[in-house]
Amino acid sequence: MDFNITQFSKKLIPVLVFFLLIGVTTVDAQRFKGSAVFGFNLAQIDGDNLAGFNKLGLTGGVKLGYPIKNNVDINLEMLYSQRGSNAGFGFGNQASSFTDLKYLEIPIYANLMDWLIADEGYHKVSAHAGLNFSYLFAVDSSNGVVSKDIDTYERKNIGYLIGVDYKFTKNIGTSVRYNRAFNSINDNNAISYWITIRTEYSF
Repeated sequence: MDFNITQFSKKLIPVLVFFLLIGVTTVDAQRFKGSAVFGFNLAQIDGDNLAGFNKLGLTGGVKLGYPIKNNVDINLEMLYSQRGSNAGFGFGNQASSFTDLKYLEIPIYANLMDWLIADEGYHKVSAHAGLNFSYLFAVDSSNGVVSKDIDTYERKNIGYLIGVDYKFTKNIGTSVRYNRAFNSINDNNAISYWITIRTEYSF
């Protein structure tokens, strides 16, 4: 796949900046919804001779949402995201072969909501889809197929995401999300995949 990360980043970043400026300058700022999110990634890398979503990693950060219709909103997140791959299922770097990648992650996506709880003013279920921009800031690996030299990796990573959400109350919910990178993450043309399972607290 012929994918130019630099050109795509230049197109995406102004959109993110515009979205943030709206949040700062709009006279209807009270419509914005803020949330704190925390959870886990189950990750793998296609091209490192390991299979399965065995790499457990932490993810967490903040989310800003803006409703554009009664049941549709646009969301922007800023997250810490730990991804990579593992020979065995788990968090640590004790497996015989592992790759640990740490990213700053900025997803932007649309959310379609249903099952309105009218008396409390929230929707119980929703589905979302969008784009994910990531910046790699740390690497560790014992896998001889890939390098632990961060200079051999593509620092900027762009992909897509799809997911579903369920709210237990107006303030507390959970979500499951599938993420896939468009571009390779290193010189070996490896592609990153990860599933995110997390909780969310809405302010």
